[in-house]
Amino acid sequence: MSEENNNIYWDYNKTMTYNALFNFIIGNRGGGKTYGAKKFCINRFLKKGEQFMYVRRYKEELKKKKQFFNDIAAEFQGHEFSVYNYEARIDKQTAGYFMPLSTSKIEKSVSFPKVTTIIFDEFILDKGTYHYLRDEVTHFLDLYETVARSRDNVRVLFLSNAITVTNPYFMYFNIHMPKNGKCFSYDKKRDILIELVQNEKFIEMKKNTRFGQLIAGTEYGNYAIDNTFLRDDYSFVEKKTGRCAFILGYSYKEKKYGIWKSLDTAKIYVSYDTQEVQFALTLKDLSVDRVLFTKLSKTPFWFMERAFKVAELYFEDINIKNATLEIMKLYFQFKNL
Repeated sequence: MSEENNNIYWDYNKTMTYNALFNFIIGNRGGGKTYGAKKFCINRFLKKGEQFMYVRRYKEELKKKKQFFNDIAAEFQGHEFSVYNYEARIDKQTAGYFMPLSTSKIEKSVSFPKVTTIIFDEFILDKGTYHYLRDEVTHFLDLYETVARSRDNVRVLFLSNAITVTNPYFMYFNIHMPKNGKCFSYDKKRDILIELVQNEKFIEMKKNTRFGQLIAGTEYGNYAIDNTFLRDDYSFVEKKTGRCAFILGYSYKEKKYGIWKSLDTAKIYVSYDTQEVQFALTLKDLSVDRVLFTKLSKTPFWFMERAFKVAELYFEDINIKNATLEIMKLYFQFKNL
């Protein structure tokens, strides 16, 4: 973390020493992730002529793109910053591009030979108006290929607040957060870096504000100040143990799950461990050997409802829990039709 001209921002110098292709940066709300990424890209342009691409999911999220440089221009005295259409300009030269992921496929024939850094801001969504795109990760990989075109020097900074580990990117790449208090998790083989931003000066500053004191100890305070994942509740998350009997298998959003009954306790476990898949919850999961759930209430999920209601339903990791809660929500909706 760095602090200059009263602007708190995250310094990416250590991040870049890993030289990872995909860098997932998860940090405190307001901790300077985007500001630091802008500063990194501006310096690369001024020193080496390298360009950047700033990505948001939808075109509507780029409505304020003309204000992109407003918070940082004062740090670069003597340089002129402007935005023209979907170009970010420094000293009247193109330094970067703004790209909505939802329409990025239109740009497949466009060349971006000088772009070496892609910033995907707020890649993890919270509950609200916007939704992930269908096949979103494929959309992004297509965009990356459009930009890189076999160049190995195009790095991505995926930026997000600590919302939830259950998101399309972590699920697609099977990503897990750093453990045992570590800030970095680097998978050299897959060229992926996970960085959990622990901005101590920012945390201390926020705790000393009136608002920080007001939300201290609350769920929101843990998220906004201490970088705890807002939507992830680890209660009832545990590995199945002892003697367990397989009950049924199903697929949901292209992931396979197995339901197991403990023979020693009353617990029901949901696991990635499955002997077979008899049911599919979405059309994309459907194959010749699976039955589609058109009415969840008419399936063997009834016993999951019982286990859920009496607090006997357990999940082997947080992603399984979050996915299962989505399923249970659908179950109760269908049941009431």
